Amino acid sequence: MLLSASEQNPDADGTTDEEVVAAAEALGEALAAAKAESSEFAFTTTVMQCNEAIGDETGIDYGSVCRTDDCC
Repeated sequence: MLLSASEQNPDADGTTDEEVVAAAEALGEALAAAKAESSEFAFTTTVMQCNEAIGDETGIDYGSVCRTDDCC
């Protein structure tokens, strides 16, 4: 339901589009901070763990979706 007409209507698990976007923004901010504070190896490991968790939750292989050099 991510791109629904109304951001206030919850999907089957009670999550609204607004909540999904807020969570994605928070994750992006946390990853940006981790990138600034971590070694390349540690950051890459963190991103891979995030991708796996996103995949486990959504069923989408996020790592295969995000394949650009400027993604992270």
